[in-house]
Amino acid sequence: MYFLIKALLIVIVIAGSILSWKLFAASKNTKFVAFYTLSVTLIAFNQILSYYNSTIEIFPIFNTFTGYFLCPLLFFQCVSLFHIKSLKKRVMQHFLVSIPFLCVITYWIFDDYRRKLLGYTHNSYITLLLVGQCVVYILLLAKFLNDRKEFLQRIRPTLQYKRIRFTLLLFLIQVLLTAVILVENFASIYMADQYLVFFIFMLVLVQLALIFFIHTKRPAFFTENDRLVQLSDEGKDKDGPLKEQAANPVLKELQRLMAEEKRFKDAGLTLKRLAEELNVAEHTLSGILKDAYHLTYTQYISSLRLEEAKKLLIQARAGDARINEIMYEVGFNSKSAFNTWFKKNTGLTPSAFKKGSE
Repeated sequence: MYFLIKALLIVIVIAGSILSWKLFAASKNTKFVAFYTLSVTLIAFNQILSYYNSTIEIFPIFNTFTGYFLCPLLFFQCVSLFHIKSLKKRVMQHFLVSIPFLCVITYWIFDDYRRKLLGYTHNSYITLLLVGQCVVYILLLAKFLNDRKEFLQRIRPTLQYKRIRFTLLLFLIQVLLTAVILVENFASIYMADQYLVFFIFMLVLVQLALIFFIHTKRPAFFTENDRLVQLSDEGKDKDGPLKEQAANPVLKELQRLMAEEKRFKDAGLTLKRLAEELNVAEHTLSGILKDAYHLTYTQYISSLRLEEAKKLLIQARAGDARINEIMYEVGFNSKSAFNTWFKKNTGLTPSAFKKGSE
């Protein structure tokens, strides 16, 4: 079992290092999940070092300190997918609230008599703090999602929804991993302890494998900047305008024009022309788009064109010639402008996106 654990750790370090590098190089949309993969990679590497010199106490301390960041990183990865403008403020608030917890860990690191004070040969006290932290983030995430149930229903067909669902899967695995760590910490039988350690790092490898599979199978999954639906508020009370807009006849007609007639494909479509078709003033249409989608007219049309371009590229089978056709079809007249716009919004050129979807 000892050999299997070491082999598993080596695989995690190699896979995690490669994946972290790819995610950090991808886009800002991957920053939380990139830091997560980096953290688990460092924990695995540190665990390997501890097997070569188990007398050095910094090894378990490092893993405990790094483990503190795992649940928050996945929590904020999920929250970031809602495109809440106050995300930085939220991260700072959580960090400030966590300062006492960090102080406890720091005290534990520098306390020469910690084993005598804690009365355990394992890091039981600190493990309980990590489990408590995990429970807190479970409750916070449950409340966050419950406050936005209607929002999630609206975005169900989108890539944004799939990203949120995938991040929740990673978070649930992390919750299971934390529970196993708690059991392992109090295991009294050596072999049982070894099997639990193996299972812990198997769960870590499963997480990395899932992220690697998605990143390889669908390169644009983590890199696209799809802001068709986003939130600018911090709570469900501010969703009132969105609910009101759902019954707005102008919005319904707009959605019909875009879904059935695909008016966004018209390269000459302007806010003025679209407002005339809907028989409303320009400022009224702008207000509807802002209330319903938190987007300007240009952002709204660009988002629709992006989704259509991606769909057509996935279906395309005729190389660059087909890409040129798609460019004109979604409303562009310049190949360079299309390539620049597409890469800015997805992190990939149209050719790279098409190749990755084949």
